[in-house]
Amino acid sequence: MKSLMSFLLGIVLTVLGAALFLMNIHISNFTFFYRYNGTNVTALLLIALCIMFVVYVVYPNIITGGILGILFLLFMISVIMSMKFYVRHITAFEMVLILATFFGGIGLVIRGLVHSKDELDSGSGRGTGSM
Repeated sequence: MKSLMSFLLGIVLTVLGAALFLMNIHISNFTFFYRYNGTNVTALLLIALCIMFVVYVVYPNIITGGILGILFLLFMISVIMSMKFYVRHITAFEMVLILATFFGGIGLVIRGLVHSKDELDSGSGRGTGSM
């Protein structure tokens, strides 16, 4: 029970830390298309994604689905790379608060997962040595 509470508190703190960090991010110069050496990478990926979607509808198997998933992931990465991210000016206290809640939450989640395994092992009677 104690590990479940640690896990849930860790989830809440991690989400809170991520939300605090994302509230301090400013996105400017968003363009939908990412260019690399004059080549519009996002447009090429979008065309390949559309063609692969048609192929997946015609031949639905694991290979075409995997290729479609990889193309979608690359498309999302190219959209993110076309954005310019800036962190607004924050104080050291705000930064410590954000980092402590985020990484403290991750630590509590890991602790809850590790200790829940220990509780399951000790609760099943395997670690007591009695038969």
